[in-house]
Amino acid sequence: MAAFAPLTSGDPEQVGRYRLAGRLGQGGMGRVYLARSPSGRMVAVKVVRAALADDPGFRRRFVREVAAARRVSGFFTAAVVDAAPEGRPAWLATEYVPGLSLADALAKHGAWPEQAVRQLGAALAEALGAIHRAGVVHRDLKPSNVLLAADGPRVIDFGISVAAEDTLLTEAGVVIGTPGFIPPEQLRGEKTGPAADVFALGAVLAYTATGTGPFGNGAGHAVNYRVIHEEPDLGGLPSGLAEVAARCLAKNPDNRPAVPELLKELAQVPGHRPDGHFTEADWLPGPVADAIAHIQAAPLPDAAAPAQEERATLKLAPATAPPAAEPADASAAAPPAPSGPRRLARRRVLAGLAIAATLAIVTTTALLNDFGRGDDEKSPSTPKAKQLWSRPLDGKLTLDAVADGAVYLSSGDQGTLRALDARDGSRLWQRQAEGDDTSVVSASGGTLFYISGRALYAADADSGETRWKAKSILTSPATLDDAAYSVIVGFLLAQDLGTGKILWTYQLGAGAVEGDFAVAGSRAYAHGDQELFAVNTGTGKKQWTFEADSALITAPAAAGNTVYCGGRNGTLYAVDARTGQKVWQRGFSGKLWNPRIASGADTPVVADGVVYFENDAYVSAFDAGTGKPLWRHRQDTDEIDTLSVAAGTVYFTDETGTLYALDARSGRPKWQENLMTSSGQWRPYIVNGTVYFEDGDRLRAVSLVN
Repeated sequence: MAAFAPLTSGDPEQVGRYRLAGRLGQGGMGRVYLARSPSGRMVAVKVVRAALADDPGFRRRFVREVAAARRVSGFFTAAVVDAAPEGRPAWLATEYVPGLSLADALAKHGAWPEQAVRQLGAALAEALGAIHRAGVVHRDLKPSNVLLAADGPRVIDFGISVAAEDTLLTEAGVVIGTPGFIPPEQLRGEKTGPAADVFALGAVLAYTATGTGPFGNGAGHAVNYRVIHEEPDLGGLPSGLAEVAARCLAKNPDNRPAVPELLKELAQVPGHRPDGHFTEADWLPGPVADAIAHIQAAPLPDAAAPAQEERATLKLAPATAPPAAEPADASAAAPPAPSGPRRLARRRVLAGLAIAATLAIVTTTALLNDFGRGDDEKSPSTPKAKQLWSRPLDGKLTLDAVADGAVYLSSGDQGTLRALDARDGSRLWQRQAEGDDTSVVSASGGTLFYISGRALYAADADSGETRWKAKSILTSPATLDDAAYSVIVGFLLAQDLGTGKILWTYQLGAGAVEGDFAVAGSRAYAHGDQELFAVNTGTGKKQWTFEADSALITAPAAAGNTVYCGGRNGTLYAVDARTGQKVWQRGFSGKLWNPRIASGADTPVVADGVVYFENDAYVSAFDAGTGKPLWRHRQDTDEIDTLSVAAGTVYFTDETGTLYALDARSGRPKWQENLMTSSGQWRPYIVNGTVYFEDGDRLRAVSLVN
């Protein structure tokens, strides 16, 4: 089994001086590629998404994270070999570790014997020593942040404290980290240091030896309560290892062993090599060693041209309307966000997806089955797009958001905010923000939210007048009635719309992504890793939890009495909004589609009794009530974005800057066109059949519905 997947048509051939050879993974921060250096050395290159890199606040934090990572060196840390944190794109290259995570190993092969746990612990202690000597505290040591290889483990991702500092949640006393691995002093809001990592190491040792955490499972707040008030459950550990873990998990950080002491104690087992050299035969459990051997035996790819893939539209059945939904719980709902860069699943932060626009129209070769059309009807027709207005982008203004009949722009480091009438482009108002690095993050229910400096501002959308400000980093609130809701570093929270005061917080856990939430009626919906939660908007109390079969990666979409959400493995789930019971689910497979690296799904769109779901360049249509598949379309590109439905047409864009239109009922291509007339970034917002986009030094609005 290979640890990488082939490159696709949308991948770059080279990043910096590294020739890309394959994909290792993908997540909210960007993609990770397997690459070769000029000398032939294999490295892992993390390329930051343009949407993140365009945010000045994120770029500052990424620069600091890279600087911290460069200071760390040791046998069991993934060394940073190169980086361009201020490049376009921003990227980071580390040594390539051909293996699997400790979390995956435990999930697939079970708990480890004592000697293997001790040797793992010794290596992790040595890694923590190197991290601490560099003046860094990891703060998020857990099984998924430990990579296993034949020559020993590697600790990765020691930048959470940098990425999460100075957020709105810290003002509310919310703790950043993973429940069960967060020490009591951090949960109490006290100062933390290297002893916090020792606590996490003790939890990792117990988890590895038993397959479960020392403070049990369940809701995050319940686990955190047990961390503070109860003793760890170490009954399943061998006595000697239990004694070591117990001291690491001491409530008082002063009573925990120092890392050098811990390293010396854990290293005193037969077979441990004090020089830091590990082999599969003497430290890894057999099944894990075999799995890693298979990964290492897979031939490494040469840097090659991206693979191509055909696309097809399959007509499966005519659409049917779902049963009538009960109106009681759907009377009030947050207005749906427009399709645009802000709503890209796993890509939704301050700026839109920046795409280098081409000036030529990209031709397509759709394979259409059983539509009964003549040869002259098989090609997409000429689009019927009509320009509504065009305005100059003076003063370095860029398009940030379109909502509630207004277009919002900002000028970044100049701090200018401007609102235009979406109908004719006339100016509604202009304001000067208090700080620098200004960018609009969302607009909803008459309130405009923007980041300026290191603060989140709420302003009157009609005038731009500031209502309140609070510390925040990378949050995109949505409003309903008198509250604003958002997801920040694993927490769903509600704020008073008038004052900004935090009304309540609810911990979602690992897998929560900023922007991945919806608010409708009396409930807010958001997900952690595999759990979809419904939270009462008035109290912040959980109403139900739905457990999915795989990691959830899209924002929920609430329509009537059903909530829809997409999973990493391609599954679309429909859940009863009142009870949390599954209504239906539909799996997915496609030629060359690889669920191991897939995470390009976008938020489901529900219109006229049909739910549309985009997943790594596939668009599928399902009956919203029954889940019956209606059609599926494959676009010949790596990813598609900005899925929108209006007037019987499905619209989307790709990474070349081309806009596509499909018939919403059949999935048949209607037309395609590149609307750009000059080079630049393609960052469209599609709202009610109108596309708003920057075109060189002008802002254009083009109607797609005539």
